Amino acid sequence: RLSEKHCLVIYPEAHVWPYYTQIRPFSSASFVYPVTANVPSYCMTTTYQKRRFGEKPKATVYIDGPFYPSVNGSRKERADNLRMQIAECMEKRSAHSTYEYIHYIQGEQP
Repeated sequence: RLSEKHCLVIYPEAHVWPYYTQIRPFSSASFVYPVTANVPSYCMTTTYQKRRFGEKPKATVYIDGPFYPSVNGSRKERADNLRMQIAECMEKRSAHSTYEYIHYIQGEQP
């Protein structure tokens, strides 16, 4: 799809937790694609704020980038570096959340 000038969307967190306000850890495995294809990456971070009226929070979505893969190092090192850049950006943006609609509690694994 990239060679056809289309975008490739990857969700490195694997699944969605509705209204979660933090950035969950994710691996660099998803970042091998932009490193291999040598294309820029963008990240999308959703933050939540309390509405004046209504129950559900207002969502603000930030699109940041482009983040370019490094040209130095192995493919794994370049993917790790790209993941680190994007994770740092997403952490900064997630600080803009001012309202926690659902409180997630870590449970024991079966």
